[in-house]
Parts: sequence; structure tokens; C-alpha cells
Amino acid sequence: MFLWRRRPDDTIKKTIEAAVAADKEGKYQEAVELYASGIEKMMAQLARTLKRENSAQKTLLSYFAFYLSTELSTAEDKTHLRQKINEYMLRAEYLKEWTAEKARKQTQDAAVSSSQEKKTRTASDRQRAGYSKQHAEHAHTILDEVLDHSPGVHWTNIAGLDVAKQILQEAVILPTLRPDLFTGLRAPPRGVLLFGPPGTGKTLLAKAVATEANATFFNISASSLTSKWVGEGEKLVRALFEMARELQPSVVFMDEIDALLSTRSASENDASRRIKNQFFTELDGAASSQEDRILVMGATNLPQELDEAIVRRLEKRIYVPLPDPRSREGLILHLLGTQKFSLSSKDIKHVVKATDGYSGSDLKAVCKDAALGPIRELGEKVANVKAEDVRGINASDFQVALTRVRPSVSSTTIEALVAWNQQYGVSAV
Repeated sequence: MFLWRRRPDDTIKKTIEAAVAADKEGKYQEAVELYASGIEKMMAQLARTLKRENSAQKTLLSYFAFYLSTELSTAEDKTHLRQKINEYMLRAEYLKEWTAEKARKQTQDAAVSSSQEKKTRTASDRQRAGYSKQHAEHAHTILDEVLDHSPGVHWTNIAGLDVAKQILQEAVILPTLRPDLFTGLRAPPRGVLLFGPPGTGKTLLAKAVATEANATFFNISASSLTSKWVGEGEKLVRALFEMARELQPSVVFMDEIDALLSTRSASENDASRRIKNQFFTELDGAASSQEDRILVMGATNLPQELDEAIVRRLEKRIYVPLPDPRSREGLILHLLGTQKFSLSSKDIKHVVKATDGYSGSDLKAVCKDAALGPIRELGEKVANVKAEDVRGINASDFQVALTRVRPSVSSTTIEALVAWNQQYGVSAV
């Protein structure tokens, strides 16, 4: 609420109050229009004030500064109004972007929807709509902290991982392109687990799935859904899946899923247990219909710590291993693609052989260190040298880099992951 001092403009005040009310009720399009109208009226009032002071040429920032200095008497009032103006402008801009994205999704869905999707909304649909209005604050939290509108990662951005790509293509991408062919026993899975050593590209795979399927991407962490208030965690989980339904097709991705859905024990607190139970309920599809296009993806380095209930619900469990020689060569060449280098095919093969046991992130660290070799060689001359005069990366730079960057994954970790894959995974090593 604004601190309206002296002679308040009731029109502006009522407009902003109406915008806030519409926002809280989930009437986002109406809220955007009211926010814009209120801010426009504020600007007009400020302009009239400045005109009286012969300052009509001042910038928008000057309008704010002048208004704050003449209309408000205390520093606290000035700070409060500055924060509220900024808050309303940012909120209006965000809601405008969000409603545009939702409209785009609805247009796309209408073009490809089947006759079943055109049926009258069920009672559960109406219940979910009422829930959105009642718990708009939780929806705002999800939109502000979790939603990633455009991951922008494609299959071509990921070197190697051919087996994982093929499984995801069959399980996710093709059903999205031809939903009429993937029904009944061919229906796509609702859950996918990507497990493997750290730094192997699991998060990139999830983002690529969202991009290739033209889906909304929700990037979840344990901290996003935990709260100090009792009962808030499960409400956020419910709001998350509600927003995923509103913006479907959607990919709900949980990185380090073991931190959120580890094996239940007698010693864990009630809040953690309630969050897990709410996740299990949502993953079972109790609040959704068969036509909903929501994919839940999890990534972990410690699949053996996951609760058996979540393992069962994530039907496709895909092992993402350390890169093999062919993948390492492709990744090295990809990383060197934008750099000047003088490495022969034999030199590349030597680096590939020397990096056995390195993860994708380890290989990137090696290439980054090697790229600094020519810079280190310049010493104090680096301040004046021209960019085109810096020599390219050579084999000796990689030799030094390999002594400085060691693999980050132990053989014990690999053995445990391979054993879990043989018991639960869908891909062979």
C-alpha cells in the first residue's frame, strides 16, 4: 500500500489497489492492465508537478527524484515509496511476460489438441482453478524462483551421450510430436531419472528435452520448496504441479533429487515427510488427467539413497556415464571450436587417451587450463599484446593442464553406480 501524503489522488490509489487485488486473485491479464494504468497516471501527475517547477525536460528518473524530495517528509517514507514504485513496475512487466507465454502455449495446444482435450472441464479442473486463486502467493513463488521460460539447449549442444539421447528421444520427444501414436501401452512415461557421476551432463539433457519438446521448464532445488512455516512445503509442491498443468507441456526437473526425496526414516521431521508424500501424490497423477503432458525428471549422483517409492514412480532410469573415448574427442573438439589451436589429430588422440576417467566438466576444466597456457607464457607482456598475436593452444599446453587438473570421480563411485544401473537402470553399460 502506498503512503499517500498531503492531497492524495484517489484515482491513482484506487487503480493500484485494484491491480494488487486482481493480482492476488490470479486475474493476471486484468492486473497487468491496471498496473500499467496506475503507473501511467502516476507519471502524468509527476509530469504536471515538474511543469509547475519549469522542469519539463527532466528524465523519468528525475521525475521520481523530484517527487520523492517534495512530496514526502521523512526518509522512511521516501524509501518506502521508491520500493513500491519499483515493485509495481517490475510486477507489471513480469505478469505481462507471463500472460504472453501462457497465451502462446494455449494457442499451440489448441492447434494440436485432440477431441478429448476439447471436452468440458471436469469438476477436478474447476477445483484446480479455484486452488490457483486461493493460493496465488505460492504460484508467485514458483513463477519467480523456479520457472525457466527458455532453456535454449539443443541436442547439438551436447557432445556424446548417444544412448541417453536415444532413450529420451523415444520416451519423450517422439510422443510429443505424435501423441496419436503413443497411447495405451505406448503412452510416454510420466517420470525419468538421470543418474550418474557428477559433471556428465544430466542437467543439460533435461534442458535439451524441454527445448526439443517446446515445453515449459521448471528447475527445482530442495531450497526452492522448503519453508520455515509448517505446511508451506507441501503447498508449494502442489502449486508447482498446478502451474505445470497450466503451462503444459511442462518438464519439472529436480536436480540433486536425493536431497529432497531420500529414503524415509523414523528420525526425519514431519515437514520433510509431508513434502515427500505430496510429491508421491502428484507423481501418481491423483490430481491430473490422462491428457496432461507433464514430465517429471530427476537427476542424482546418489541413486542408492533415493526412496524406493520415488524410484518406482520414475519409470525410465537412465544411466549417464563418464564419456567414452569417442565422446571425449567430440567434446574436446567442441570446446576448442572457438579457439585458435595447433593440435594435430595425433595430439588430440593423445589427450583423449590421457583423460580416461575424466567427466565432461573435468574435460572442460582441462581445456580451460590449456587455453591459459599462451597467456601465462606472455607474462608481463600480456598488458600490451594484440589479441591476434597470441599464439594458439598446442600439445604442450595440454600436457601442463593434465598435470594440474585431475579427475574428480573415484573408481568406488563408478562401481556403485554401475551396480545400481544393473539392478534398476534401463540402459546397459
